[in-house]
Amino acid sequence: MPLAMTFRPTLWATVAAAVVLAVLVGLGNWQLDRRSWKKELLETRARQIDTPAMSYAAVVAAAHPALEAVEYRPIRLRGRYRPANTAKLLSRTRDGRAGFHLITPLEENTAGVVVLVDRGWVPVGSAAEISPTPAGLVSVEGYVRKFETPGRFTPDNEPEAGAWFYLDREQMASAMDLAMVAPFYVQRAPSTTLSGGYPAGGVPDIALRNPHLQYAITWYALALVLLVIYVIFHTRRRVGEDE
Repeated sequence: MPLAMTFRPTLWATVAAAVVLAVLVGLGNWQLDRRSWKKELLETRARQIDTPAMSYAAVVAAAHPALEAVEYRPIRLRGRYRPANTAKLLSRTRDGRAGFHLITPLEENTAGVVVLVDRGWVPVGSAAEISPTPAGLVSVEGYVRKFETPGRFTPDNEPEAGAWFYLDREQMASAMDLAMVAPFYVQRAPSTTLSGGYPAGGVPDIALRNPHLQYAITWYALALVLLVIYVIFHTRRRVGEDE
C-alpha cells in the first residue's frame, strides 16, 4: 500500500522559519525603497544642474535649512582669486589619466566672504599647459558642491606638506589663513574660452551606483529558497516516520 505524503510542520521550526522569512522579505523591501530613494535623488540632482545660475547671496539664502537644497545648482561668482593660496587636490583621474585638481580661494564681492573654487583637473606632467590664475576682478561660473566626507580608504590630509586628498573646509581655511569661508565650494564649469588648456572644469558627475534591484531580487530569492526547504523538510520527515 503506497504511503501518503503528509505535511505536518513542527512548532519551533515554523517559528524560526517565519522569523527568518520576515527578515529576508523585509530586506528585499528595504532594497526596493533604497532603489526608489536613489532614483529620486539622481532625478533631483539632474534637475538642479539644469537650472539658471544663481548669485552667491541667492545660494546662501536658499541653502537654509539644508545645503542639499542648492547642491549641484549653477552659481556665478564675481571676485578676485588668491593664487598664492592655490592647493592641489591629489589622486584625481579623468579618462584613465592620473592628475590633480587646483583649488584656489576667491574673495567674493560679498564683503569678507571667501569661496574655495575647484578650478578644474590637470593631468600629471602638463605644467607647461596650465593657464595662469586669472588676475583682477573675474566672473566664475560653476556648481555648488558640499565639502567632501573622506571615504574609508581616503588618506588623511597633510596640510603641512601640501598634500590634500579631500576638501575639508576647516583644514583648508586654517592652512590658507582664511577667515569667513563659505559653507560650500564651487566646481568650476567647463570653460568656453579655453581650448584644451588646463585646469579643465567640468560638470559634476551625479552618477550613483544603483544595484538595489539586484539586491532585492537576491533577498526575495533567498526567502523563496527558505520556503521551499521548509516545505520539503517537513514533508519528507513525516513520510520517513510513517515508514
